[in-house]
Amino acid sequence: MVKQTIQIFARVKPTVRKQPQGIYSIDEDEKVTPSLEIILPRDLADGFVNNKRESYRFKFQRIFDQDTNQETIFENIAKPVAER
Repeated sequence: MVKQTIQIFARVKPTVRKQPQGIYSIDEDEKVTPSLEIILPRDLADGFVNNKRESYRFKFQRIFDQDTNQETIFENIAKPVAER
């Protein structure tokens, strides 16, 4: 018997500056599950056709942005689990 389903969270952290950065957006509409969209621009080098996917969308119970501190993460994720 399962008491509660598995919850999935996302935390967006800054990337290393040497790596090319993707663009992301967080959609936290209260009516639907929050989603994270990551956009990786295609390489247009040398004029070759590039059919790689450019946009990826994932759904989570909650998404924490880059400015979220470790204490907030603990209070929302680890503490409720430890109190059971």
